[in-house]
Amino acid sequence: MESKGWNWEKIKDERWDIPSEDVYYLAHRWKEQGKLKFLDLGCGVGRHALFFLKQGFKVYAFDISESGLNILREKAERENLDMNIDLGDMLFLPYPSDFFDSILAYHVIYHTNKKGIKKVISEIWRVLGENSEVYLTFNSKESPSFKNPKHKRIDENTLIKMNDEEEGILHYYVDENEVFDLLRKFKIIKMRYIKEIIPSSGFKYHVLAQKVQTRFIEED
Repeated sequence: MESKGWNWEKIKDERWDIPSEDVYYLAHRWKEQGKLKFLDLGCGVGRHALFFLKQGFKVYAFDISESGLNILREKAERENLDMNIDLGDMLFLPYPSDFFDSILAYHVIYHTNKKGIKKVISEIWRVLGENSEVYLTFNSKESPSFKNPKHKRIDENTLIKMNDEEEGILHYYVDENEVFDLLRKFKIIKMRYIKEIIPSSGFKYHVLAQKVQTRFIEED
C-alpha cells in the first residue's frame, strides 16, 4: 500500500514542537561516542532534528510530508540554522550505504504494513555505518488503538486509523517476539516497554540497536 504522511497544516498540538525525553540521553550518548552524522527519519516538523543540530550534530531531516518539511524549513531559516532537509518515502532512503553514525526513528517506522516494515528496517541497516546505532519505536499489540473496532483492519498486524490527524494512515503492531525477529540482524543494546497514558494512550517498544552485521538478507 502507498505510504502517506501527515498534513501538518491541520495539526496545532504544541507537543510536536517539544523534544521527547529520550533524545536527551541519546544526544549525550552519541556525542560522547562521536556518532555525529545523524538522520532524523520521519522528522515531522523537526522537533528532534532541531534539537540534535543545536547539540552539534550534522543533521539530515527526512520525511514523506511536504507540509511538515516546509514548517521545518521556516523554523531553520528563522534561526539561521543549516541542515539537510529531504522529502521522500522511508522505504527508499536517498542516502549511500554506511552513511550515518546515528539514526532516530521515533514513532515512525510502524506507518506501513508487514512488507513495508521489513523494507524500512533493511534500509536503516543499509545506510547505517558499521557499529553505528539506531533508536526505534514500535506499536504494541496491547495498545488500545489496536483493539479499537472503529479502525479498518488490514491483516493480523496492520490497521488504518479512521480518526484524528492520523486518519487514513497505516499502523503496524507487534509483540515482543516480533520485535526481536524484525531486528535479528542488529545487536539490541536496550529495549523498554512503555505505556503512555496521558496526553495520549498507546503502548510501545523503545529499542536502541547497533549494526553489527556486514550483510542484511531481506526475507519475503
